[in-house]
Amino acid sequence: MTLWLDIITLMFKTMFLSFVNPYFWLVIFIVIMQYRRTVNLEKKLFGLAVNNIRQVTFSSVLYGILGGLFGSILLLLLGISLDNIGIIYLWPVAIFLFLFNPRFLCFAYAGGIIAVFSLFLRAIQPVYPVLGEIKILAGIMEIHLPSLLALVGILHLTESLLIYLSGHRSASPIYLKTSGGEVVGGYSLQCFWPLPLVGLWALAVAESSQMFVGSIPMPEWWPLLGTVMNLGGDEKIVYLMFPIVAGLGYSDMALSSDPVDKRRKTARNLAIYSVLLSAVAITAVYIPVMAIIAALLAPLGHEFLIHKGNKEEYSSPPLFSADNVDGLQVLAVIPQTPAEKVGLQRGDNLIAINDMDLHSELDFWNAVRLNNRLILTIKRGSLTKRLPLKSSWPINEFGAIFTPGKYAGVYVEMSKSSLWERFKRKRS
Repeated sequence: MTLWLDIITLMFKTMFLSFVNPYFWLVIFIVIMQYRRTVNLEKKLFGLAVNNIRQVTFSSVLYGILGGLFGSILLLLLGISLDNIGIIYLWPVAIFLFLFNPRFLCFAYAGGIIAVFSLFLRAIQPVYPVLGEIKILAGIMEIHLPSLLALVGILHLTESLLIYLSGHRSASPIYLKTSGGEVVGGYSLQCFWPLPLVGLWALAVAESSQMFVGSIPMPEWWPLLGTVMNLGGDEKIVYLMFPIVAGLGYSDMALSSDPVDKRRKTARNLAIYSVLLSAVAITAVYIPVMAIIAALLAPLGHEFLIHKGNKEEYSSPPLFSADNVDGLQVLAVIPQTPAEKVGLQRGDNLIAINDMDLHSELDFWNAVRLNNRLILTIKRGSLTKRLPLKSSWPINEFGAIFTPGKYAGVYVEMSKSSLWERFKRKRS
């Protein structure tokens, strides 16, 4: 117990150094810019912002710190040393993939490609020994693949935890034009988290080195993922903790499911994928052939999750469609507005005002314009409620966003163009 208490204490001290790292604040700045884009889109679509940039950023930082703690514990438990997993190759490959599609900026794809390439080089190296003399190829062959693929699994397991805890909190309402030409209501789920992490760096030092003084002796079974270092007769491995900064992002659409249900399902599927990938990677330490399965599982499993989620979401009937209900269906309620204060909630059906049935938004705005005192009749599930409201506020600041009508004039469309294609269009 004392051993792990000492490790956790040292981990907290090391993690604290992340907060004075300029890169941590750079990631926060990027998070702010991403949320600013979301809020600007809300203003363009609805005139008012549903999300508050300060609040969602502060929430993201808090959850990011929690995710950093969770991820750091897993990194330390497995003993993943960042010096032998090919970080220097990961980022260039990830950025290259990003040029084709922004969602490929993910270590699941970059890590899987590097692992497959490493395995291929190892297989042909006995036939072409000259490959070992090329520095970059030799470096790729020396990557400790179980550690690399386990790192991918841990980062995605951390992401699944964050999605479960907060993936729905900044849900942004959106009017989307489907492939069939219908404009429906839904939610854009976008979350970004800055992660202060604690990593390990392995060093081979002489047993007589002063570095062992005051160090924490680890149990014999640790690290679970082993090491690729070749030690001399009088050398031992010392693992140094050091702070690192990472960023995680989650982007999804909820059209046929509620954001709460959507993030729960996404988090569950991603957690299963992450645990399975990590387990196969650890097994590869003892059964090397399993590295092939882990290398293929990283990108293909991730791609399967994305296609599965999209198929389920777009093949089911949308929750917020003009054909679904009578009256007006509330897609979202803007905080600190009359709609929130009167008690309207997402999913309510506003069916009448002052006992006058509503058939369109025009009916609603005409009723608000002509009456100072309103009685809103809503259906919430199987219940019918009457909510009194005094209309002493500007007509455009009511704060309820309704399901779009059949002929909504403002909406967004999904685009699959890559960054490279957009760049070429600008140049032409």
